[in-house]
Amino acid sequence: MKKVLLLVATITSIVSTNAQIPVGDYLDINNIKARANSNGSLFNDPSYNQQFEVPKASGKHTIWAGQLLIGGIDASSTLKTAVTFWAGPLNSFATTDSTTIAMYNKVWKLNQCDIDTYMNWYYGGQMGPNPTDSIAMNTILNWPTLNPTGGSLAPYVDANSNGVYESYAGDYPLIKGDQAIFFVFNDVGLTPMPGYTSIGVEIQAMVYAYSCSDDSSLYNTIFSNYKIINKSSFRIDSTFVGNWTDLDIGSCTDDYVGCDVTRGAYYGYNGDLVDDNPPAGQNTYGANPPSQGVTFLSGPWADPNGIDDASLSTPNGSGYGDAIVDNERLGMSRFVYYDNNSSATGNPSNATDYYNYLSGTWKDSTPWTYGGTGHLTGVQTDYLYPATSDPMGYGTNMTPQSPWDETIAGNTPGDRRGLGSFGPFTFQPGAIQEIDFAYVYGRAISGGNLASVAVMQDRIDSVRQKFNNGITECGCSSLTGINNISQNENLLSIYPNPSSNNIIINFSSTSKNISIKIYDAAGRLVKNIENVKSGENTINVSELENGLYLLNLKDGNNSITKRFVKQ
Repeated sequence: MKKVLLLVATITSIVSTNAQIPVGDYLDINNIKARANSNGSLFNDPSYNQQFEVPKASGKHTIWAGQLLIGGIDASSTLKTAVTFWAGPLNSFATTDSTTIAMYNKVWKLNQCDIDTYMNWYYGGQMGPNPTDSIAMNTILNWPTLNPTGGSLAPYVDANSNGVYESYAGDYPLIKGDQAIFFVFNDVGLTPMPGYTSIGVEIQAMVYAYSCSDDSSLYNTIFSNYKIINKSSFRIDSTFVGNWTDLDIGSCTDDYVGCDVTRGAYYGYNGDLVDDNPPAGQNTYGANPPSQGVTFLSGPWADPNGIDDASLSTPNGSGYGDAIVDNERLGMSRFVYYDNNSSATGNPSNATDYYNYLSGTWKDSTPWTYGGTGHLTGVQTDYLYPATSDPMGYGTNMTPQSPWDETIAGNTPGDRRGLGSFGPFTFQPGAIQEIDFAYVYGRAISGGNLASVAVMQDRIDSVRQKFNNGITECGCSSLTGINNISQNENLLSIYPNPSSNNIIINFSSTSKNISIKIYDAAGRLVKNIENVKSGENTINVSELENGLYLLNLKDGNNSITKRFVKQ
C-alpha cells in the first residue's frame, strides 16, 4: 500500500505519534473539499486517508497531505527545527501543558453567511432565538480570541474597542473568504522528538475558500494564512519556512512535479496522458488528468538593510525596486522534489535532512544541481524542474540555462513530494511573520496532462492578481440576502463602521456619473443617492433600522459593494 513508508517518514506520522489524535473539519464551500487538522497537518485524516477531494464528491484527490516546515540556526550553531506539531498556543515561556493542548485540540469553522446573519440579528435588535444554526452560533460565541496565558489568537471585530471579545456586545469573528477554519498549533508540545530541537513557535492558522461559482480560479482554490510567532528568547539565523505537499494526482504511481519560478509556485501533474493504475484507496482521473499547484502569495519580511533592494533580487517576492526602504517580502526561494524512498533524494528522516531540503542540499549534503534528476548533474540551482519559468537564471546565479522539467529529463513517473521554501531570513525573538499560500487546481478538457498545467498556471495568475488587489467574499444569499460583494472593495472606504448617525465614504473616480444605493439584509433598496462627487462624502443613516446593510457605488467603470452596520 502506497503510504506504508509515509507512516514512518513524513511529518504527519511524526506529529500523530507524539500527540493526541487531531481534530479536524472540512472546507467545502466551492469545488474542493479539503480537511484541516488541529495539529497543523492538512488534507489528510487521522487514519492517513487523503482529504483534498476535487471535484467535491467525486472521490478523486490531488493531494494526500501537507504541512509547514521551519528550520534555522541559533547563536550557538544549534540546528532548530519545527517539523513536529501539537495543538494549542504557547505561553510567554514558550512552553505548554496537557490542559492547553486538550483545550485547543479542535478547529473553529465558520461561514461568512453565518456571521452576517448573526450581525443582522444582533444589530437589528431582534428578540428570540438567533437564526444562525446552533453549531455556527456556538462557534461565534466561543471564538478563540485570547491565549489563556497572554496574547491574542483568532481575529475579530471589537465593536466597542475595549480589547475583550464580547459577542453579546456586538463583537464578531473576522474571517477570510466565504468559509474559513481557524486553528492554532506549536512545535514544543510535551515530549521532545529524539534528535530534534524545537524552536518555540506558535502558529495561528486560517485556511479558507470562496464560493464564487462564476470565477473558475477562486472556485478551484483553497487558501492558507499562517501567523508564525517566535515565542522563544533567542534569535534564529538562516531561517527557512517551507510548505511541504504530498502531491498525488489521482493515482500516485505515475506523477511528475515541477516548479514555476516566475509565479512563485510548484505543482504536480500526471507523467503521461492518462491517470491510471491506482493503488488501493485511490481513484483515477483518466484522460486529461488535472494539475495541482501550490503558489506562494506572501512571504516573510526580508532582513532590513537600509536600502531598497533591486527588483532583480528575487523573481517572485514583493516590495523590490519600488523606492521604499526595507518593505521587501521574500518570494519562493527554493524548490525541491523528493521520492517516496530512502535514497539520497528520498524521504527525510532527521532534522538535518529537513533543513537540507529547506535550504538547498540533498540528504547527502550535495547541492541541488541543474538537469537530469537534480542530483550530481550540473551547475548548482535553487529550483528543480523549472521548465521555461526561469529565463533570467534566478536559480542558477543569474546564468540562464536551457529548459528543464521531468518530461525533458525523461524520468520515469512515480510518487513525488514537493517542498518549496521562503528564506533565508533572521527570526528575532518575539517577532511575527505572516505568510500566505494558495492551492490551485486546473484541468483541461482536451490536450492531455500538459494542457492541464497551462490551465492551472492561468488560474494561478488570476488568484495572485486578486490576492494582491484584495479579495473579498463572493456573497451569500441563502441566509441574509447579501450577495455579489465586489472584488474591488478595497477601493471604497466606509467609516465609522458600525455607525448610529452618519457614515463617511471615500472613493476616488474621474467619472461625473457616480451613484450610491443602500440595500438592507433582505436585499431591499432603502436609500438611493445620485450625483455623488469623488472623494469624501457624508451619508446620514440615522433613519435606517439597526442591522446589516450593503452600500453599492457605481461610477460607470466600477461597481463596488461594501458592508456596514447601523446600530
